Amino acid sequence: MRSLFGFSKSEDAAVQATPKTSEKVAHDSAESVENKSDLPAIPPVFDCEPSDGPLQDIRSLSEDEQKVFDKVKADIPELVKDLPPIDPEALKFIDKDVPLDIEDWLTDECIARYVRARKGVYEDTKKALRKTIEWRASTRPHALRPDVVEVENRTGKMYLNGFDKFSRPVIYMYNHKQNTKEADNQIRWVICTLEMCIRHMRPGVEKVTLAIDATHWGFSNSVSIGTAKKFLEILANHYPERLGRAVIFMPPRFFVAFYSLVSPFIDPVTKAKVAFVNPNAVNDAQTQSDNNNSPWIQVEDCFDRSKLEKDCYGNWEFQYDHAVYWPAVETEFAQRKETMLQNEKEKQQAHAQDQGEQQDEQQEEQKQDA
Repeated sequence: MRSLFGFSKSEDAAVQATPKTSEKVAHDSAESVENKSDLPAIPPVFDCEPSDGPLQDIRSLSEDEQKVFDKVKADIPELVKDLPPIDPEALKFIDKDVPLDIEDWLTDECIARYVRARKGVYEDTKKALRKTIEWRASTRPHALRPDVVEVENRTGKMYLNGFDKFSRPVIYMYNHKQNTKEADNQIRWVICTLEMCIRHMRPGVEKVTLAIDATHWGFSNSVSIGTAKKFLEILANHYPERLGRAVIFMPPRFFVAFYSLVSPFIDPVTKAKVAFVNPNAVNDAQTQSDNNNSPWIQVEDCFDRSKLEKDCYGNWEFQYDHAVYWPAVETEFAQRKETMLQNEKEKQQAHAQDQGEQQDEQQEEQKQDA
């Protein structure tokens, strides 16, 4: 499972310096990948079109979980007190002008996800939320600069592009396009991608879908244990209940055999999210099983083929072109920053107005008392 996010073997040491900016690396012919198609470059899709199709099924909280939810929500003022400053190491990789997003992040839906992930245990839920609040305050994952992680996706190994049939953002993963040299920076790119997905979820959608091309999968694409552990901890601790489906296209036989051996030991909720697809065997009863316990599904169970990339066995002619995709990432980040700054300005103005009104009321009361 640890190769699902396209990690490669690399050092676990932290990045010591900020990578080159996108303007400089664009001319690095040794790293960049040219678009091999003669077709005009197709821009990426970050925004979900209105759809009449079904949305994901979000489990409602049980009666006991609702009680925990209410208690945790009442504790929010306590949970957001005395937040840590930005970590000096994080300052190398973020835009420090982007405001902290805790207020917008800490929605009812967010609290409910933590309640589900912590099995409705009050203390565990409260501790987990506080831990993530502190992490977001000190590392600012929403403020990771595009120029920091740009190097990670020159080959187009992993990126957000479009939505599945349930309007969940789709992250495409092509492990054979691996180019990582610094493990920590790849983790930053995964986090950056997840944050982009969350920003572009339509109301009623809370999870992402992974479309993983395993055609060229091999042990050389595996990750060191230390890096895998660090990433999985971030995913479990700070993005709980965010994975909708991990669809693995054309998994090698040895991968399927290994999964069959370990699947009995995987949490049932997690196991239900992992799916295998063999697009060339849609009508093969042995692979496309009707057995609910089988991980094999058909493409149409999760995707509209017209909106699924051709490289993942769909009919969409999209081909990753870094010269087209990355400016879209930079634009998305700039627009998000501008929106957050404007919202922050309006909040400060509203706060100042409230304080002014309170002072006026106090002065009026003092006059009446006099």
